Amino acid sequence: MFSDEASVKVKAGKGGDGLVSFRREKFEPWGGPDGGNGGSGGNIFFEVDLNLNTLSDYLSTKHFESSNGAGGGKKNCAGKAGDDLILKVPLGTKIIDSLTKDLIFDLNEPKTRVMVAKGGKGGFGNAHFKTSTRQAPKFAELGEEGQELEVDLELQLVADCAIIGIPSAGKSTLISVISNAKPKIADYPFTTLIPNLGVVKLSEFDKNQDGSFVVADIPGLIEGASGGKGLGIQFLRHVQRAPILIHLVDILDDNFIENYSVINNELEKFSAELADRPQFLVFNKIDAIDEEELNFKLDEFFDKFPKLKDKYYCISAVTHKNLNSLVFDLYDFIVSHRSKIIQEIEINDVEAEVTTYTPHLKNPKAFTVEKVGEKEHVDQFMDNEYLASIFEIKCPRLEQISNMTDYANRQALARVYDVIGKLGINKDLRKAGIKVGDIILIDSKELIYRGE
Repeated sequence: MFSDEASVKVKAGKGGDGLVSFRREKFEPWGGPDGGNGGSGGNIFFEVDLNLNTLSDYLSTKHFESSNGAGGGKKNCAGKAGDDLILKVPLGTKIIDSLTKDLIFDLNEPKTRVMVAKGGKGGFGNAHFKTSTRQAPKFAELGEEGQELEVDLELQLVADCAIIGIPSAGKSTLISVISNAKPKIADYPFTTLIPNLGVVKLSEFDKNQDGSFVVADIPGLIEGASGGKGLGIQFLRHVQRAPILIHLVDILDDNFIENYSVINNELEKFSAELADRPQFLVFNKIDAIDEEELNFKLDEFFDKFPKLKDKYYCISAVTHKNLNSLVFDLYDFIVSHRSKIIQEIEINDVEAEVTTYTPHLKNPKAFTVEKVGEKEHVDQFMDNEYLASIFEIKCPRLEQISNMTDYANRQALARVYDVIGKLGINKDLRKAGIKVGDIILIDSKELIYRGE
């Protein structure tokens, strides 16, 4: 089943909690804290797989989560990190933020791996917080939640093969009958001005067969195309994206041999590498010619190009004659060609640099302070109700620490106040008009401002 669109939700693993622990051993009366750090949560990656050309795997499964990190252990033992999750997608996949519709990544290179959701940081154990003035910390950090994101996947097809030939050779007709493409077809040259992409499904030709490949119909090339004539440069650039070429020859044209030579000459002038790519030689429109004349023309052609006599196809795109053998041979060749590309990449073994999606601020310690409202609050010590102003602090690093803090632990909460002071946020709170007893909002957590 072919699909070029899908929407999925990804959630990276949560970091493991740090441990509060103290050494309790004979002859070690001052053992001190030994709580280990939690392991980081697993990340989620998207990776290009050259063997894929559809997003159909993501139509049934919509939610993906990587594993959580394990909690810290005694004797300063760190928790095990969560396993990463790697999601395979075809070359040409675009990853788009479902909420903002911003393009996150465009996977247009082989062996590309990108991180879309980063696992949560493991919480520090109480051993981490031991200082000369705090020798027995009775708190540890909670594990950070992993990033969560909903993304749209859009497959911008990269053609496995391209149909080339002179204008009106029947390229658009051929792609319309072997694939799901619906190009404009008319009886005049240059009907096609932009490439048409279509997916060829083998099941359309044999119900017992599975598999598919992508074919492109390239606008007609003429003599001088490599020099820019007839939008030739633009059209030839489209040809460059296809590793295999179907050279379609109009057998009815009086100059069909010359036309074949012209196309190959233009390929050679534009790029020697392009001219050396595998070509399927296909003679079209045999429905409009009798067998005797067809054989005469083929003999005439192979007198000039004897090396091509071993493998060629005679078809009629209009009547669908001999299309099955062409399609199945193309598929077999494309599959073997993909394998060779993969082997070459593995031999070269050039490790692609992993790119990470970081939608937050570049400076994690940058902050803003804003008064966002008021609400009735009950003083837990005096048991009286008063109107408290609410001041929201937005700061990636402070939010991370706050979310990893157990607010029920007084020592842990004292660290949050300490971080607010060290980041210089108290000054901005005063400028915003905060008073003792007002509420500080950090992400979804609240604490009472108690002065400096």
